[in-house]
Amino acid sequence: MSKTFEPDPPDAAKESGSRVSSVGEDVADEDKVGYRRPPKSSQFKKGQSGNPLGSSRKARMRQRQQTLPLGELVLENSRGLVPIREGDRRSTVSLKEALIRREAALAIQGSRLALKSCLDRIDKAEQRELAEVLAHYETYRDIQAHYPAKAKACRDRGLPPPLPHPDDVHFDYSTYKLKITGPINHEQFHRLEKILEAREIFMTKIAEQRADAEECARQGCPYSPSDFDFINRLEGYLKIFDDELEKRGWLPRIAGRKEA
Repeated sequence: MSKTFEPDPPDAAKESGSRVSSVGEDVADEDKVGYRRPPKSSQFKKGQSGNPLGSSRKARMRQRQQTLPLGELVLENSRGLVPIREGDRRSTVSLKEALIRREAALAIQGSRLALKSCLDRIDKAEQRELAEVLAHYETYRDIQAHYPAKAKACRDRGLPPPLPHPDDVHFDYSTYKLKITGPINHEQFHRLEKILEAREIFMTKIAEQRADAEECARQGCPYSPSDFDFINRLEGYLKIFDDELEKRGWLPRIAGRKEA
C-alpha cells in the first residue's frame, strides 16, 4: 500500500512555528549588547573570579613580594611593625625588635638556647662597635699626623691643599665617633667660600644699617618702619646662610684662616 502525505493540522503548524520563533528570539536576545548586557567575550566565565589577584593594593603587594629577592624580602618583613605588650603598657615596635625582646625574655626565664644566642649577639655587637670606634680614632690620628706632609706635597706640585683640614676633624670622646666640621672635597670647599663671602657682605650691611638707625635715633629722627623692614629682610637672608652651615655641620670659617 502506498503511503500518502498528510499535512500537519493547522494548530500543530502554528505551535511548531511558535517554538522556532521563540528559540530564535532567545538566541537573538542573548546576542544583544546594551545597558547591563556586555558582550559575551567580556563577561565573567562561570566559576572564574573577575579579579583573581584580589584588591589592587593587595595585588601590588603580592606581585612585589613575588619579585623581591629573598634577602630583601626578609629585611622588609623584619622592619614591619607589630604590637607588643609589656605589663599594662602596649606599644608598637619592629618585628626585629620584638623578636630580640622575646628571646631576651626567654633567656631571663631560663632557656639555655636563648641565653647562648643573646650572649653571642651581644658579644658580636660589642665587637662591631669597638671596631667602628677604633676605625674612627685611627682616621682622626692619621689625618692629624700626616696632614702637614700631604699639604707640603700638594704645594710643591701646585695643587690645592688636601681635605678635610685637620682643624675640621674631631674625635668626639662622648660618642666615640669622628666629627667633621668642614668640607671634605674641593667642590664643598668652593661652596663654603661662596657662603662665607655672601654671609660677610650681609653681616657688614646689617651692621651699617643698625649704626645708621642708632645715629638717627640720637639726632631725633628715628628710622621709619620701612627701614627696619629692610634690616629684617637682610637678617632673614643671613639666617639662610647660617642654616646652610648648620645643616652641613660646617663652622663659619675656613680652616687654617682667620675666623669669619
